Amino acid sequence: MKSEGVVQFVKFGVVGVANTVVDWIVFYLLINTIVTLEPAAKAIAFLIAMLNSYIWNTIWTFRKEYKSVSGQKGAKTAIFSKFAVVSGIGWGLNVAIFSLVLTKINYKLFGNEELLALVAASAAATLWNFFANKFWTYKK
Repeated sequence: MKSEGVVQFVKFGVVGVANTVVDWIVFYLLINTIVTLEPAAKAIAFLIAMLNSYIWNTIWTFRKEYKSVSGQKGAKTAIFSKFAVVSGIGWGLNVAIFSLVLTKINYKLFGNEELLALVAASAAATLWNFFANKFWTYKK
């Protein structure tokens, strides 16, 4: 049972890295083609990456859990809604931790406090997203 959770966490990490790439590519394409406002491009890129994350985590990371609950009436909509809520909270947590570490902790990692803030924010958001999805979004 414990090894299954580790495998899921690794899969979740792989999906997360892929989503980061999707997010960056979509953002880059948008600001260099049709959307010139960076905040709007970032919001669109985040939503597309979140949808990508939902698809891959549903069919790969949490496949067994999804199959066990998706047959219930309204379950697919509920799962997607929960996933979106978790993702939104994860994004907020990421921004909050980044800001907190950047402004309140006087420590330089390799001469760059932004790197420490990015690592702390990403770690916090990843843990939140994984456990909230595992034990709430895809739970019976």
